[in-house]
Amino acid sequence: MILPLLWVLLAALALALAWTTRSVAFAWVGYLMVVTWLVGLLASRAAHRGVSADRQLSSDRVPFGGDARVEVKVVNRSRIPVLWLAAAESLPAGLPMTGVRGRVGPLAGRGEFSFQYSLHGARRGYHQVGPTVLRTGDLFGIVQRDRVAGAPARLTVYPRVVAITRARAPSRHPVGELRARQRVIEDPTQVVGVRPYQDGDGIRRVHWRATAHTGRLQSKLFEITAQLDILLVLNLRRSDYPDSPVDAEERAELAIVAAASVAHHLLDRHQRVGLLVLGADPAAQQAKGPARVRAGRGRDQLAAVMSALGRAELGPAAELSEILAGEKEGLALGSLVLVVTPRVAEGALSSIIALRSAGLEVGVTLVGRAADLRASVAALETLGITAARVSSEADIRDLPL
Repeated sequence: MILPLLWVLLAALALALAWTTRSVAFAWVGYLMVVTWLVGLLASRAAHRGVSADRQLSSDRVPFGGDARVEVKVVNRSRIPVLWLAAAESLPAGLPMTGVRGRVGPLAGRGEFSFQYSLHGARRGYHQVGPTVLRTGDLFGIVQRDRVAGAPARLTVYPRVVAITRARAPSRHPVGELRARQRVIEDPTQVVGVRPYQDGDGIRRVHWRATAHTGRLQSKLFEITAQLDILLVLNLRRSDYPDSPVDAEERAELAIVAAASVAHHLLDRHQRVGLLVLGADPAAQQAKGPARVRAGRGRDQLAAVMSALGRAELGPAAELSEILAGEKEGLALGSLVLVVTPRVAEGALSSIIALRSAGLEVGVTLVGRAADLRASVAALETLGITAARVSSEADIRDLPL
């Protein structure tokens, strides 16, 4: 901004001197400076409107420590050449970059150029890549224009995964596939049809829409399944963590790593795992309630769970007790609920006991300082609830799974 203003002032000075001294040389200098400024202004405006940028990521999700390749293509849609163009990418904090994050040079009419770089997933999170900042101007750099081009992309970096070495699940029954000698069970979350109402059907089994349509009581027909689900509940409710932002972030990150390690361990053993996250999800800011991944297994399920954990952040959420109470009806008898939380308040403890009374198995992993957790772990185990404490990533290896 200073250079164009100075250029205009010098041109005005030259014209003023030409007027007062009747000097043709000063007049030529003044007119030439004005023409140069006007041509640069028009050329930069035309270039500014005709140039666009597009970004392509090799993947929008990478494991912790992995790399994502980014290619940026800058295109001049106008027939007017751009004398010079500087394109630079805005990079996310905490992700090391290798390669070229920008380029400077001329751009012919209908021409294009590109540059590539890689981002290293050294920090878990939901990162913004871009936008691209384009700077154009005249040949002398008198007139310059900056413009943001290309919508930013999002890159999810999965949490770190710690290998769990123990293999004992906190359940009286086999986790996952049931043996043939055990009875099959109905999955209340999978309605496959309706049938006439029978004596003994509970009120929750009544299919009210089918009843209204037929004029006779109809009951839901559930999917018959011979496998149990594992629901992993991660508590990132901000008020349950320390007041210090640094301590809260450190403890939350440890809780996320613990949850990711447990999920990876179980899915690697072909278990059906679902996820419930109490906290904030920047990818779904308008959504109400906890972030949820329905129970499933396989590589796609692992990617879905890790993506949700990669985006998870501390934030406002309903109390853990309310969430656990609401999950009781949606889980099949004998399913396992694994809770990762920094604390178990009295209300949450009551909900855990209620889950046990309803025929569900519950395991609790407390995250925080070892000295602060010993009493809570002892109290849970006194009630017959399998509990473990995690004060560092080394403790994750010995989780009872």
